[in-house]
This record gives sequence, C-alpha cells and structure tokens, in this order.
Amino acid sequence: MSQEPQHPQSESASPRKQSWQEAEAAMLSLVPPVALEDETASGATVPQAVSPSPPGWGTAVGIALIALYQLRRVMPLENVTPWDFQALFSKGFGTVAVLVLFPSLLSLWGIARDELKRQTQGSALLLLQAVCWALMAGVALFKGEFVTALLMPWHLTLVGAFMMYTPDPPPLEAPVPPRAKPPPPTVRPATPEDREAIEGLQDAALARRPTEFEKPLEGGQDGRHPVLVAEEDGRVVACVSTHAYSSRECYAGIADFSLFVAREVRGRGVDELLLQALLREAEAQGLHKLTTSVFADHTHNLKLFERLRFTTVGTHEKHARVDGAWHDVVVVEKFLR
Repeated sequence: MSQEPQHPQSESASPRKQSWQEAEAAMLSLVPPVALEDETASGATVPQAVSPSPPGWGTAVGIALIALYQLRRVMPLENVTPWDFQALFSKGFGTVAVLVLFPSLLSLWGIARDELKRQTQGSALLLLQAVCWALMAGVALFKGEFVTALLMPWHLTLVGAFMMYTPDPPPLEAPVPPRAKPPPPTVRPATPEDREAIEGLQDAALARRPTEFEKPLEGGQDGRHPVLVAEEDGRVVACVSTHAYSSRECYAGIADFSLFVAREVRGRGVDELLLQALLREAEAQGLHKLTTSVFADHTHNLKLFERLRFTTVGTHEKHARVDGAWHDVVVVEKFLR
C-alpha cells in the first residue's frame, strides 16, 4: 500500500482571508495589456488630458485682500473697519456688503472645494464687479474727484477675475488608430475564365471610344505574349495584355501592351503593380522590348511610365480620333534586355 508524501504546512501557508485590494490586483494581473501594446507598437499617439493648473491658496489670499479693500471703499461711515461686521450690518450696509463679498466668497469656495464651475462663476462675477467699479470711477472723474476715481478697486477686481479664470480642459478623445492600407491585389496570369471580366474592364474604359482593340487573351495563347490580371477578393480589378507589335518576322521580339484598371481601385498603385509584373514576365518570355501609346493629356500615365524608366519616343500629332476630335499620342518604350 503506497502512501502519498505529506509535507508539513507552515503558518504562513495556512489559508487566510484575502483582502479586496489583493483580489483586485489578482484579477487585473489576468488581463494582458493588449490594447496598450498595440497602440504603442502601431505608433499611435495616446492623447493626454491637459488639466489647467487650478488657483492655489496664494490666489485665495489675494481674493480675500481684494474683498477687504472693496468693503473699505463702500463704507463711507467713520470708525467702521472692514472686519467689524456687527457695526457694518447695524448701520444698514449689510446688503451692500453681501453684494460686494459674494463674488469673492464664491471664488474662495471654489478654491477650497476645487470646483472648476464655482471658480469660473467667481471669475465672471469679479469681471462684472470690475465693470461696475469702472463706471463709478468714470462718474468720479466726471465730477473732478480724481483721487476717489483712482482709489476705486476696478483694477484690483479685474486682476482678481484674471486670477480666477480657469479654462475648461479639452475633452479627452480616444486615440484613432491609423487606417490600415488594404493589401495589394494578387497578380497572376490570366485564364480563359477571366475573359468576361477583362472584356468588362475594356467596355467600362472604352465605352465612348469607337476604336477597336485586339482581344487581350489572344496574345496569351501563343505562350510568349503574357496577359496578367490583378485579383482582389475574388474579383478581377485590372488587367494588362501584350500582343505582337507587327506580324513581320523582324519585329518578333517587340510587343505592344494595353492596361485597364477598374475605377474603384484607381489611385492605389494597381497599374504600377501590374506593369512591374508585366516587365518581369515579358523578360522571362524572351521579349526584347515593350511599347505602347498614350494620349498626351493623360499626365498620370506619362508619369507612371517615367517612374518605370520608359523612354519617350515622340509624339504623333493629331493621331487618334476620339469623340470626333483628333488627339496627340505619345509613344513610349522600354528595353527588357
């Protein structure tokens, strides 16, 4: 009969009641920080909340001194000090004192409770007080009482309003991850099943052109003139086909090509992707040179050929008639070997 080994348990290993802080830490440790790592790895900048520095106790002392000075200016009675509230109220100046002290008391309350709303209200009321004192100073100047106008606390209340002004913090917005670019289409040789899709691309691009082009798949049947398509989500979105430049034997190594791209994928570099694949495939098939013609006003195609190091042979003036008008045609070519 076998017995399982028994290990003595120490007092520290005895079960004990787990605190809620330890339980919360244990639960958080089970959650991997996937979102934070993804945002850091993708280079997305996590916006930080910009909290304005609130008024401190230095501001509170300044507001209190401004309130005392304002009380002194509204007390024309002799032998009544600003801190003698009993004498102030007994002589009928209680309502005026409350009106004068209210903005300052509201500001001090906002500082003590760290309430942004109360601080903003106190700043607005102090600004209103500064306007009232300025009007009273203007009346004193009109009467010729320059000293009285100078002692009016409009400047102090204006300073207090600026001291209490705290702008609202900007809203914290969630970081918007950069939109991932769609994967490039798959480039592959065309098959007979792609004939209908290729003809659809031709019809869409040449709907208003009376010129007839050779069927793109005919060139691929001889095994030397490649026809490629770009496929995205199981749908052909672009095609490029080559065909013999001439039936004469001396031009056997030269091929002309045509490129068609669906409207919804234009601007994503599909045309350049197809042409690069065509250059590699044509060179592998032993072709000597590729050439094509493009309308002179198609600047996008001309820049594309320039990037791929095609050589501009020249311009045929009024060479292609489309919609009843003659257009200039630019001939480009590229040697493969």
